[in-house]
Amino acid sequence: MNSSVSSSISEQEQNFFVVGIGASAGGLRALEEFFEHMSTDSGAIFVVIQHLSPDFKSLMKELLERRTRMAVYRVTEGMELQPNSVYLIPPGKNLVLENRKLHLLEQEERSRHGLNFPIDIFLESLAKTYVERAIGVILSGTGSDGTNGLRAIHEAGGFAMVQEPTTAEFDGMPRTAIATGVVDRILSPSELAQTINQLVKPPNLPFKDDNNQSELLKSQHLEHIVSILAQYEQTDFSHYKITTLSRRIHRRYLISGCNSLDEFIRLLEISSQERAILRQDLLISVTHFFRDPLAWDVLEAKVIPQLIAKANPQEEIRCWVTACATGEEAYSLAILLDEAVTKSEKQITFKIFATDIDKVALEKATQGIY
Repeated sequence: MNSSVSSSISEQEQNFFVVGIGASAGGLRALEEFFEHMSTDSGAIFVVIQHLSPDFKSLMKELLERRTRMAVYRVTEGMELQPNSVYLIPPGKNLVLENRKLHLLEQEERSRHGLNFPIDIFLESLAKTYVERAIGVILSGTGSDGTNGLRAIHEAGGFAMVQEPTTAEFDGMPRTAIATGVVDRILSPSELAQTINQLVKPPNLPFKDDNNQSELLKSQHLEHIVSILAQYEQTDFSHYKITTLSRRIHRRYLISGCNSLDEFIRLLEISSQERAILRQDLLISVTHFFRDPLAWDVLEAKVIPQLIAKANPQEEIRCWVTACATGEEAYSLAILLDEAVTKSEKQITFKIFATDIDKVALEKATQGIY
């Protein structure tokens, strides 16, 4: 399959939200509770990715049909998504989304180091295709599957949600996902359903649409919100790209439960918690090791060797990583420098300074545990 999956959706599809739900051990009860409380006419599309044994027939379709009046399908190759429907991954397969069709892959084709992560694989394809209309939900299960998928959805401007670990039969997957710091809501399955019901309903927004580009807030609303954050959170977002600012505020507005943007602005004026959440969301603290591989290739092959070649014996090379988020970029640079210095056999040292205005992200970077 072509790896360059479309990063946008057609005008016909732009009002649909697609909800990718990952579940493993103990997930059946959570799924039943979720769909019992999910509206059957929300207009959303639900894709359930569960860890299934290829040796046993899954009864998930029959069990969920008892809990919802939405149509429930076992996915077949090339199946097209329809609103108010639930799609279930078949045993022994991985599932990816391209445009509005589901494609099945043999698990062996996408295995990593002998392991298979079907939830991550689907959520990553969902993030690329539906961007800010993507919703990722992680329910009960063991291990870490789904964590990278939620990161991808968050980075695309979608919504990341996780079952409250104390309500899960197995809390490994929820807790690992929560540790990323990108999760928007941590709730019981019934509360997750209620939140998504609110999220996917058509909003009352004063947006303008410019040649099918992403929806933008009007300048007076942007200026008002930016001034509130500058006043109360001591952070100036006025130099952010308007598209980035609009999408992130739009995203936060939708999940807040407010009925209008004016109501959301009033909430920001009185709620320190909502202001802090929006500030954190706008910081977009998303990173990973060796992100943007082409740039790292240039650093490794050209920039770092030149620095070392020019350095005098006993000299210290100093580097500064700005906006370091949780530190993966700084440690990636340290790895390359350490390898290059060792290879050169020159008696030089290096020091890396890393800074960020996000104190929570810096605390994780300082610990250096990943």
